[in-house]
Amino acid sequence: MKLLVLQRRDSKHPDSGDFEYYSQRIFENIASQGNEVVMLVSPIHGAPPREVLNGVTVVRSGENPIPQLNKEFHFDVALENLAGRPLRIEKKTDLPTVVLVHRLWRTAIFRQSISLASLLTWIWEIALPSLYTRSSFISVSPTLVQGLIDLGISRNRIALVYCGSDLIPEDLPPVSQKERFFLWSSSQGHGNGLVAALDAFEVFSRRHPDAGFLLRMTLSGSKLSQLPNEIRRRGLGDRVLVESNATRERKADLMRRAFCLLQTDYQEGWGFSVICAGKYGTTTIAPDFSGYKDCIRDGVTGLLYPRSKGVEGCCQQMERLYEDEKLRENLQANAKRYADCFHWSRTANEILAVLQKTIENP
Repeated sequence: MKLLVLQRRDSKHPDSGDFEYYSQRIFENIASQGNEVVMLVSPIHGAPPREVLNGVTVVRSGENPIPQLNKEFHFDVALENLAGRPLRIEKKTDLPTVVLVHRLWRTAIFRQSISLASLLTWIWEIALPSLYTRSSFISVSPTLVQGLIDLGISRNRIALVYCGSDLIPEDLPPVSQKERFFLWSSSQGHGNGLVAALDAFEVFSRRHPDAGFLLRMTLSGSKLSQLPNEIRRRGLGDRVLVESNATRERKADLMRRAFCLLQTDYQEGWGFSVICAGKYGTTTIAPDFSGYKDCIRDGVTGLLYPRSKGVEGCCQQMERLYEDEKLRENLQANAKRYADCFHWSRTANEILAVLQKTIENP
């Protein structure tokens, strides 16, 4: 199979995150099976316009070289890796097309911010059925499948392919004793999720002043500059430790040592971090909606709290985890068993099956 992948950035882009890293690994796996994979992305200053990364040919171009690339490679199918503004692959090629969807914001985008960017995101998502009239879709969670259906896309055009968890550094084994810190990690630092984590930790610390817990946060993005003021305003001082632009290896090390992972963003497509943390036997506390409901088995692998309860609901689950050692041990063990069920090689094979079906029935 000769596959064209269209996405905004590749894993070497300075603004890349988990999305680009995992995409690269998925398509490396597909390429390793004898398929030819070409990934078309935006240019990077100082980077070569074309290079091969572990079997994937990465083409960095600000133009639309798809016709020229097709003459060179004779593609069988094209896949758009959708994250953010649609790249409208159907307008750029007559090839059979597949759209891989990792997240839908819907109205939750306005809980993050009331801005022109939020409005445009909302409009783009509403327009998906008209932008992709002949494409097949791949969704990474049942919640996203339903979200696409709600937008007006037929269920028979949507395949469910779960993400994996086996791309974590394997030389970092789980620890036998968790440390007393909650971990909040985000590649973008979405404002309201960040604030919710700080608020919940503030309440927890006030109720348990002698527990000796810290809140560690890893993030990048525009909210990073606002964080020191948010911490000071709550009087949390040195109880909140912030790391900007942490490496993937550093995040993995924090995940394996963390008492618990806090996920407080208002939207999630699947939950890469939840599954990665589970690989190390670290459980997660998150709100009971979106992709969190799909990747966390409440009371079994992690703890969900009603979104309507907000900060208080999150804090109650933090207290529950802190006070109940037996529950904590069960959640940690179950989180690891559950995470071990997901493998990126299987993800790649299932995506290949969708691509092949699309070629045969364009």
